[in-house]
Amino acid sequence: MGVRRQAREGALQALFMCDFTNSWTPEAAKFCFEHFGVPATAHAFASKICEGVVENLAAIDSRLTCASENWSLSRMGRVDRAILRLATFEIVFLDEVPVNVAINEAIEVAKRFGAEESPVFVNGVLDKVASTTRKDIASTVEPEAELEVGLEVEVIRKRNEVAATPSTESFDVEAGEELDS
Repeated sequence: MGVRRQAREGALQALFMCDFTNSWTPEAAKFCFEHFGVPATAHAFASKICEGVVENLAAIDSRLTCASENWSLSRMGRVDRAILRLATFEIVFLDEVPVNVAINEAIEVAKRFGAEESPVFVNGVLDKVASTTRKDIASTVEPEAELEVGLEVEVIRKRNEVAATPSTESFDVEAGEELDS
């Protein structure tokens, strides 16, 4: 098992404990890492996840509430809720983790720690979180950037039109000269 997977599992256990005890502190997470034997090499990433979730808990829970139709956060199992929180943090706030990796890792952690239906539930909710996050990012593109992209597309289109237009002049390729018609 890779270091990041171990870190995610340690973060899951810490977030579960924080949720259960309603004690959202770095000390609680550290205690959990030591108690559950999270390898020292995984502490940094696990801490980054836990601290990120705690700092952004309201925003994360808001996204999860919007993404989980017919499920309130309080109705979700604590394990599923912790997995969703850590993966949502990775999707929304950690640019270093590709979205598909965050989702796949959450599914694998759900297979190990969640109920039988957890992987499917986690996948569905996180897919919706990811799609709304992509829309949020797309809507924040600056108009100047859109204009630049539009101009680049127009230049390419013009080049293609010129290349596709048959020439009315004859040209001797080998000699590099125009031919008289």
